[in-house]
Amino acid sequence: MTTDRARESEPRTWREDLNHFRQDNPVLYEKIIRYLMLTLHKEGIVRMEQLELNVSQILGNPDFLHWTDPNRPEPALTMKELQALRQLVIQYASHHWDDDRMKGLIQLGVKKDVALRLEDIADDPFSSSADIRDEVLRFCDMAPGGPTLSMADVRGTRVALIRRFLTDQLELLRVARDVLTIRDFADIITRVVGPDRGLGKLGGKATGFILAHDVLARAREQGAPVGDFTTPLTYYVRSDVMLEFVKLNGLEEVINIKYGDVDELRSRYRLLRRYFLNGRFPRYVREALTGILQSLGEVPLVVRSSSLLEDRLGAAFSGKYQSLFLANQGSPEERLNELLGAISQVYASIFSPDAIQYREERGLLDFREEMACIIQPVVGHRLGRYWLPAFAGVAFSRNEFRWSPRLKRENGMVRLVAGLGTRAVDRVGDDYPRLFSPGQPKLRATVEPRETLRYSQTRIDVIDLESNEFTTVPVADLLQEKGGRFPAMERIFSVFRDEMLIPASTMMFNTDPRDMVVTFDSLIDRGPFAAQMKAILDTLEAAWRVPVDVEFAHDGQRLFILQCRPQSRGERHERVRVPSGVPTGERVFSADHFVPMGVARDIEYVVYVPPEAYARVQFRDRMVEIGRAVGELNRALPHRRFILMGPGRWGSRGDITLGVSVEYADINHARLLVEVARRKEDYVPDVSFGTHFFQDLVEADIAYLPLYPDKPDIVFNEDFLLGTPNALAEVLPKRAELDDVLRVIHVPAVSGGRMLQVCMDAEADRALAFLCRE
Repeated sequence: MTTDRARESEPRTWREDLNHFRQDNPVLYEKIIRYLMLTLHKEGIVRMEQLELNVSQILGNPDFLHWTDPNRPEPALTMKELQALRQLVIQYASHHWDDDRMKGLIQLGVKKDVALRLEDIADDPFSSSADIRDEVLRFCDMAPGGPTLSMADVRGTRVALIRRFLTDQLELLRVARDVLTIRDFADIITRVVGPDRGLGKLGGKATGFILAHDVLARAREQGAPVGDFTTPLTYYVRSDVMLEFVKLNGLEEVINIKYGDVDELRSRYRLLRRYFLNGRFPRYVREALTGILQSLGEVPLVVRSSSLLEDRLGAAFSGKYQSLFLANQGSPEERLNELLGAISQVYASIFSPDAIQYREERGLLDFREEMACIIQPVVGHRLGRYWLPAFAGVAFSRNEFRWSPRLKRENGMVRLVAGLGTRAVDRVGDDYPRLFSPGQPKLRATVEPRETLRYSQTRIDVIDLESNEFTTVPVADLLQEKGGRFPAMERIFSVFRDEMLIPASTMMFNTDPRDMVVTFDSLIDRGPFAAQMKAILDTLEAAWRVPVDVEFAHDGQRLFILQCRPQSRGERHERVRVPSGVPTGERVFSADHFVPMGVARDIEYVVYVPPEAYARVQFRDRMVEIGRAVGELNRALPHRRFILMGPGRWGSRGDITLGVSVEYADINHARLLVEVARRKEDYVPDVSFGTHFFQDLVEADIAYLPLYPDKPDIVFNEDFLLGTPNALAEVLPKRAELDDVLRVIHVPAVSGGRMLQVCMDAEADRALAFLCRE
């Protein structure tokens, strides 16, 4: 009995394996024989002609070789001849290879068969998610070790899984097929919410996130200096859930709202959002999300958009769709309803005017957009009533707007903030991130301590666990409340004392929180962080084969990669030299700081919001109306033949007294956006490198230029800008009552038929706008 059991536990020989497949799975048996035959041929052991000659000799059939006559058709093999061929292949193989090699080749044949079956199921539109999941797990459950399949053997299977679950975008497929393994999908599909049968995908943002993790993990294994990093545990809601949601709630009629007028979209969007927020979800979605919430516990969550169009080359959709933070506190039912509400709000953002306008400009309006969602725990720790990371930000492998002539595009750029990274990617009206170049971290955007203090972060975005909401608090108040406790504090803060900035690590005790300044000096200047970010950016750019931008967060101990996508890119411009000898009377304005490269020719209109007039506006409603009027001018004026000039920070989130309140759809037809910083009014523009707003400008090839009219030797022709007739009433009669704060200058009408031209020389850091003939 013991001997019989021992014999049963012994592994089968390769001959027993073949005999088993021949009896129980003849199709697989035939595939293994073909694989052995191809390997014999590949290794030069025997050619097909020799095998067939041997078969004819064995069977005594000289006519078997009549295929050598080009005028006679080649016959198919009979069953007897096929059987002889199979035995001959086995004889050749066993004669030239030992038992281990034979065992390994048979195992490879089995693995190839499983991979091909998985490819067929993934490509089959009628297969279910359960079918695919079971087949992926079967592949992963095959005995580990032994020979491995080649890239050629599994590439088709990988591509089929990528197309089925992630994306059809060819640029991402190219990256993903060389990075993701079949085993990766075994982990991914266990965290996907979607109908059992359907062709929904996880979307562009999810694809970029998954690829970034795998690219960096592989690079780290190969010795690249990407350092320690991780990614949050992530769940995915497939895009076809949105289609079911729309159908379940009878919202099919909203799909074609994208073809309407922009003003109509604006007026209907808020109502449309309400329809979505009140919508119901299928039962299986509620059950799946309940399980996710139970697994994650009461940790704050972020729900990120991941549409099928997002994060593709040439159309990043930066900030066009919503991502929402949830405190995730309360009863299970309250937490579930909050999560469902956030998902429905992300769905509604497909129909936002900005997103629709963006799609139309890129020829994507007719594409049936579907929205998937990502659900992640928010990186961070609890600090009293608040939840927040130590710091977060966004990094770019190429710097499209450099603050020093010593910086190169390939040095990259990082926007860094304490707390949640929203203040790094959104243009905030009353605060500043820390900018640095990971390739040149010593080249600061600000140098003097007073200047650094002036342009430092003073407010921090957090999640309030008691009020159950995303909120913003002053940094000093947070430090005061928590007695100076803050994660990674010594790497984030400096102390401003005696007109100097001193590292916080030497001055943390008995320091007034109001003297603490967010500088990140220790993090950037005295640690590995800058080098690590440069290595990460270089690695991801090499994998994507285009510049990339990356969102990240740090909990004080670990760096979390949150997102990766192709970086928005505008047109490349040859060097433009500012002409000399332009008569004084023909000069309109000049600049000598943060100047891009390019030229704006044949500008017919200047839309100007004078800083002094805007500062006198007392009511928010009127400021909002000014922004709306700018949007109407954007649609009424000739495309790319006008520039926008105004105070402070165009399009900032928060305090709109610091800049005109506009969105992408309000500025997308302009050729140049100018921000006027009058020192006496303390309007200093935030050069918004890397924000979603700035990425829109880059991608749309809208030049950006800050002006400092009070600097010596700067041209700012107020006679032209303020003393010429205002054409606002002619262009927008219904907005004539805003003519005291919104000026429209028709350049040919006030300059004898001339046009405005703006030459911008980034290398010389000089720009000049002047009047000239076409």
